[in-house]
Formats: sequence, C-alpha cells, structure tokens
Amino acid sequence: MDTPGIWARVRAFTRGERDAQTLYAYRQAGAAVHPLLDAAERRRFDLLVGGVSPFALQRHVGLELACAWNAFALQTLGDKMLAADEAADPDTVGFVPPVTYDQVEAYYQQVQRWLGYASQAEHDPEFDLPPGTLPAALPAWSPVEPCPQPHLSAMMAALEALRLHAEAAMHNLEQATPAADQAKVAKLRGQFAAAMSGAQYAASMYRPGVSTEVHEQIETKAKAAIEALYRVGQLISYPALLEERVPESAQPSRDGRPFHRTPLPGEPGFNPWAMTDAASVASLKRNPEATRVIGEMWSLDPNPAASVALWDEIRRAVETGGAALAKSKKGQPVGFYFCTPYASIFEAQRPLVLGDTAVAVGERFTLECAAEGVRVGYPFKREIVTGTFQSAAIDYCDPDQPPPHE
Repeated sequence: MDTPGIWARVRAFTRGERDAQTLYAYRQAGAAVHPLLDAAERRRFDLLVGGVSPFALQRHVGLELACAWNAFALQTLGDKMLAADEAADPDTVGFVPPVTYDQVEAYYQQVQRWLGYASQAEHDPEFDLPPGTLPAALPAWSPVEPCPQPHLSAMMAALEALRLHAEAAMHNLEQATPAADQAKVAKLRGQFAAAMSGAQYAASMYRPGVSTEVHEQIETKAKAAIEALYRVGQLISYPALLEERVPESAQPSRDGRPFHRTPLPGEPGFNPWAMTDAASVASLKRNPEATRVIGEMWSLDPNPAASVALWDEIRRAVETGGAALAKSKKGQPVGFYFCTPYASIFEAQRPLVLGDTAVAVGERFTLECAAEGVRVGYPFKREIVTGTFQSAAIDYCDPDQPPPHE
C-alpha cells in the first residue's frame, strides 16, 4: 500500500493510533496460506476419491489439514479486521487503534507457526505435534469496552468467511464417509451444527448502528461463534481429533509449574472442602448442616475419583486462563452454587470442554456433586452446571429425601 501522507500521520497521532506497516507486512507474507490450503484440500480430495475414509487419514495428512485451517482462519480474521478499520476510517489508512493493532498482531503472529506446521506435515510422514496441541484455541480477544464498530464489522465478515469454508468442508466430509463411520460423523455433525447455529444467530442479530446493548450482545455471540467454528474446522479437517481430547487438567500451565491432583478421601492432604468456594469455606464450616452434607457427599459418592477429576479440570482451566471467577456488575465474585459442594460460579474465558460438557466463552458454570436422595434409590449427581445463576437459598441435599423436582 502507499505510504501514509503527512496529514494522515497527524490525524493518527492525535487519535493515539499506531503505524500498521508491520501488520501489512504480516498480511502480505500470510497470503501464502491460501495456495497452501488449496493444495492440502486437493490432496485430501484425491484420498477421499480413492476410498480413504476421512476418519482414516494418515496422521501427517490430518495434521497438515488442521494446521492449514488454523492458519487460514487466523489470516482471515486479521485481514478482515484491517480491512474493516480502513473502510471505517479512510483518513488514517496505514494506522490503527492500539486495540486493533494488538488483536491483529496476535492473529498474524500465529499464522506463521501454523503454516510451518502444515508444511512440515506435508513433507514429513513422521511429523507430529505434542498431545493437546490440537484442537487449538484462538488467541485471547483484546480487552476493550465497548467493542468498536469496525471490530464488530470485521468479526461478522470473518465469521461469514469461516462459515462458508467450514460448510463446504463438512459437506465433502459427509459425502466421503463410509457407512462404517457414520456413528463417528454423527458426533462431528452435532458439533458442526451447534457452531453453525451460533454463527447464524449472530448474523441474524447483526445490523450496523444498533444500540450499545444490542451491539454488546452481538459481540459476545459473534466471538463465541468464531471460536466454535475455529475449533470445529480443525475437527472437520482431521476428524481423528474427536478421539484425542486432552482434559483441562492436562493442559500445559502458563508458568510451567507441575499440576497436582486434588487428594482423595483417605489420601494425605485430603480436604473435604477442597471443591467449595474458597471465600465461603469459613462461614460454611460454622454451619452444622453444611458441614454434615459435605461429609455425606464424600461418604456417599460411589466414585470420588470421578468427582475430583471433574473438579481438577475446572482448576486447570482457571490456572491456564480458560476460566475465572464470575463477577457481578460491581466487579465482585458472585459467590457459590446453592448445592454441594458449594463450588464457586465460574465464567469461561475460552471455549471449554469439562467432562462431556461444552462451555462457550462468556458462559457461567459450576460443579455439582450431590448425594440428594441416594439412600432412597436416586443416583448420585455429578455434573457441570451452566446457567445464569440467580440468588437461591442454600440446599442441604438430604440423602434420605428425593430431590424436590422428582
């Protein structure tokens, strides 16, 4: 692009914008993603025509396709965001607001990494990635309130581009899947349908110039839809990833510290309040009924290891930045869930899969482990609970009484 003129520089300086020349260099270099993705897709097509099931791709082929998808998606996000800023503010083309700069840079810097992985996989049949690398999450969204209109426009444009590509890839996969693998493709179809539904919902809400409240709702839904499509695109590219999910408790730590499992009953260091909201433990310990049901929860749990494993996935998500304590509008933690183990309410900062429960970005969740009604024949309840979490009276989960809704 042409070098910005003096007046563009002056206007950009007065607005605190940053020179985007480095981003334009990234954009130009990353354009290589398109022929690479096309070539990888042709190789996959040739294999499928030859009778190879999408679920039986050689590992290096699947990795090439998944890494190429990641590079394409990130390049698309960066390109659309730059284009949206240029269209919205033509007087300062060549400069972008700091929040835009940071977001686009985060996308473009990862493009080269995924391009490199895809190229290695193409040429080296022994190439592999560390466990848990795929499916990968998007770089974190730049914190900015409210989200500028060009950001939202860029998100919607990128969402449409990702949707169209994923839709075509899913159609080809379904056509090429043999009858023996239909059960596997059904699982993938469900995740794809959920991602597409989110994308369609965000697109249906979007109109330029909407109110601030609606703008924020669209932003939240668009981010969740983009993250879902980014993830499902990797699964479509290499369906074997469906069987390779690494639990949150096995995700790498930011600082490299080892992760220690929560001790079980009978083990050194066991704490019956380990899964309880830390800020509420002291007050709950002073409540004899709460103390009683916490003890009953552990003694009547038929598989405490499963409960601890689910709790440790939450702990690991918090440690790795995937989740945080949910906050009220005043910025205070919202507290604990009304049922045992009286765990904190959390909010997902990235797409999570905890146990078998998918949690979208911005969605609130907690853990419920309850022995309510166990002594009269009801099963022990162990699950991730999602919702809006309104204030409620504490529940003492009586093992001798059926749950109130039964």
